[in-house]
Amino acid sequence: MKLLVMLFFFFSTQVVAMLTPVTYEKDGEVITKNAVRYKDGYGYNVNAEHVLRLVTLDWPPYIDEHLCNKGWLYQFTIQSLLKKGYGVYIGFYPWARAVREAELGKADILFPEYFIESTVISDNFLDKTRNELLALSQPIPGGDLSFVALKGNQIRFNGDLNSVKDQVIGVVRSYKNTQQLDEMIDNKQIDTIVANNEYQLIHLLLSNRVSLIVADLEVLKASVYKSELSINGKRQIIESLVALEPKLEYKPLYFSISKSTPHWQKVLKDLNDEIKQKRQSGQFENFIKKMKQQCYGVEKAA
Repeated sequence: MKLLVMLFFFFSTQVVAMLTPVTYEKDGEVITKNAVRYKDGYGYNVNAEHVLRLVTLDWPPYIDEHLCNKGWLYQFTIQSLLKKGYGVYIGFYPWARAVREAELGKADILFPEYFIESTVISDNFLDKTRNELLALSQPIPGGDLSFVALKGNQIRFNGDLNSVKDQVIGVVRSYKNTQQLDEMIDNKQIDTIVANNEYQLIHLLLSNRVSLIVADLEVLKASVYKSELSINGKRQIIESLVALEPKLEYKPLYFSISKSTPHWQKVLKDLNDEIKQKRQSGQFENFIKKMKQQCYGVEKAA
């Protein structure tokens, strides 16, 4: 297992990012926009009057710089903004930096975001809440947040966080988990080791530095799928992971719009209109499945 951990960590960083086109339909016309390298990210329609800067992270299967289509959330986001006439410049960063860029007003949209309670304090302005700086969109489909352990580890979790207070838990820096869990972490009632991303979370778990990690199991699986490990190596890691029941919480996803962005209310409304249209048309599920199948195949996308 130790060798497998080392190989996974090496190969998962060796994929070259590609320029990815986005295709959408507007007024009955099918339109394809090609990406260009733009600053330290990717640009679409960059000659538009209003170019929005988006910041995100590698978080497959939702979004990832190295997926064949960069993930269904990337495709949905770019499509939605292009339909409204915006130009888009999108960069991938560690999550803590992405949050900072948005909170400082250097980026217009941060995504994907979990719901932010009104009491949550900014990571960068200790006298302000996150919601004073950023406005959340309507929700879009997300996933289940769980405690994930290695199979065979006898860890009893009954739904009460106090039942795992004696365990060391891995979390990702600047991620918001559940309100109760975050409060217990902040109050030093639970010991944690902080990782920068899901790759590091998996490494912490496989190397037994933590007993549990807080994650969306589908994100962990997708992180393994995109690596260049052998099929057997991928299977061994994936089969070693188990999400404990009950799950912590179903977490829909959101866009966060910086309130420093000129006319941010219109940007928020335009995104909400696209979310509403996709939801009311019943197209979200099929769209997501199609985008996943492009990169993972039918079995992995299911």
